[in-house]
Amino acid sequence: MKTREALIFQWLITLIPVIYYLSLWKLLPEEVPTHYNFNLNPDDFHSKGFMLGILIVMGLIVVGSNWLMLNKNNAIVASNQVNHPPQMINISWIITLFISGIMLLIVMMTKNYCDNKPILNFEKSLLLLITFLFMILGYFMKSVKQNYFFGIRTPWTLENEENWRKTHLLSSKMWLRGGLLISLGLLFCPENYTRSVFLIGVFFLVIIPLCYSYQLSKKIN
Repeated sequence: MKTREALIFQWLITLIPVIYYLSLWKLLPEEVPTHYNFNLNPDDFHSKGFMLGILIVMGLIVVGSNWLMLNKNNAIVASNQVNHPPQMINISWIITLFISGIMLLIVMMTKNYCDNKPILNFEKSLLLLITFLFMILGYFMKSVKQNYFFGIRTPWTLENEENWRKTHLLSSKMWLRGGLLISLGLLFCPENYTRSVFLIGVFFLVIIPLCYSYQLSKKIN
């Protein structure tokens, strides 16, 4: 799929939560929650038009970021006279689906709060969505070539191709398997332990590849 076609379809996907929100327009009060505190209780309210603006801006940021990433990547590929790798297109789709999922959760949270029925397990749903993102990115991580847009972009991976390859191979395995373990932990742990399970799991998914990359750079040098 060409860059232009991908961006058009991605823009349409970001419109799904917006259209869903507009379908609820007459049911919503004039002011809706626009911010939640650490315990996911609303602590700021604005007009429903303001919330609509937030959703539209989120979609535009996603499409704009994807456009910037894909066009810069295309320029680099063209200057090096190599075949265009599909990874960046795939990653742009992952970002689009992830942010659109968050937008949809926000709309559902707004609707249920206004109905005096807050969405059940909202925090767990959001953390599971982030964990699935780690797993999907882990699937692509092993085949991503050196770039400045996506990956474990440390000084050591960017300056050495072997370091990049080995670090991302390790990260791919860790994010796939670790993401699965975190997902299972989130599904079966009590509600009050959800955040701790997620933060501890993500800490290890991030810190271990960074330490490995650093140690590998010392060994290579």
